[in-house]
Amino acid sequence: MNSLMGASYASLLGVLIAAVPLVLAVMFLFQPSEGRLALLRPATLAGIFAALCAFVLALTNGASAAARLDALNVEGVRHVAVVMQEGLAPVAASFALLTVAWGCATVGMRKG
Repeated sequence: MNSLMGASYASLLGVLIAAVPLVLAVMFLFQPSEGRLALLRPATLAGIFAALCAFVLALTNGASAAARLDALNVEGVRHVAVVMQEGLAPVAASFALLTVAWGCATVGMRKG
């Protein structure tokens, strides 16, 4: 959880965007309808694109941190690793939210 606290605002916004399909999927779980499922699909795409943007942002920040290294030493590598960890944690959280969302949608399809 500490990794999410150090994430950038852009990465956290990506997690928030990926949480929207989960809300829609829970609504679909309790009241399945074709309209809710149709809304879930583009919301999922938005979550995937937000997670991919957060991934590219993490790579960019990691490369930027690596470029600022004077020499290859343990502290510098540790700093790059922390930057990458803080950037990739929101990506993992986003895809986890999307996985749970489509799990709820699957159960909702069985009910409907």
